[in-house]
Amino acid sequence: MISQTLSILLSTILSFNLLGAPNQVFHNASPVLSAHSAMLFDLNTHTIVYQKNSQQTRQIASLTKLMTLYTILQENSLQQEVTLNKTHKETGGATAYLKANRTYSVEELIKASLLNSANEAAMALAQHNAGSIDAFIKKMNIYAQKLGLKNTHFQNPIGFDHIKNYSTAYDLTKLTLEILKNQNIIDIASQTSSTITDNKNQKYQLHNTNKQLHNQLNLKGLKTGTTPEAGQCLIGITKGKKPVLTIILNSQDRFLDTNSLIEFSTNFK
Repeated sequence: MISQTLSILLSTILSFNLLGAPNQVFHNASPVLSAHSAMLFDLNTHTIVYQKNSQQTRQIASLTKLMTLYTILQENSLQQEVTLNKTHKETGGATAYLKANRTYSVEELIKASLLNSANEAAMALAQHNAGSIDAFIKKMNIYAQKLGLKNTHFQNPIGFDHIKNYSTAYDLTKLTLEILKNQNIIDIASQTSSTITDNKNQKYQLHNTNKQLHNQLNLKGLKTGTTPEAGQCLIGITKGKKPVLTIILNSQDRFLDTNSLIEFSTNFK
């Protein structure tokens, strides 16, 4: 009993702050994860409950879009109109099958970027905001610096594999905490599906890439990502009175790993 008390006391002494507020708590037990990097963060107590290689830089696939959307939310209104062109359509990868030479609102393209992880939507937003993709990438990195993301760099707005497009589980925790200040983003990410309409009144059905939303994982978001170099990635937010933030990078099964983190968190509530 004495040794257990000393262990708890030592854990408290070793705690450190993230964003100047939350504490980290160390535990002897660890969840079994296939992910190379992970973070489990208690959103009520602002406490890091568990981390694995959280400062290790990794490519992050479409989790990149969170910085794209963060940048847009700082500088653009949701009602602004954006024209999606042929170049945006030719980006490749994940898509919402939006038509070129059609106009969409910023909010609708945010929905497509979050739910379908639509690359054409994110590229259209980027160019609309800055006039060119290169100029937008510079903005992304400036915001990353302002947020104190010391081990993060962006090379594109969508998350295609690139040696200079990377972050860490620790930095993504900081970014996500900023994103979560926007209730609109949370509401969108919580939807399993949605519909948007272009200026020609054509409707597009969107489907969340988070296939296990609202199931046994009790998730209400936030973003998935998968590429050959990044592996399976997932930032999750749980519902309920004791919500947690989970970050999984380079996993063989991101949903299983996320479930393991959520189950681990319940043992220390």
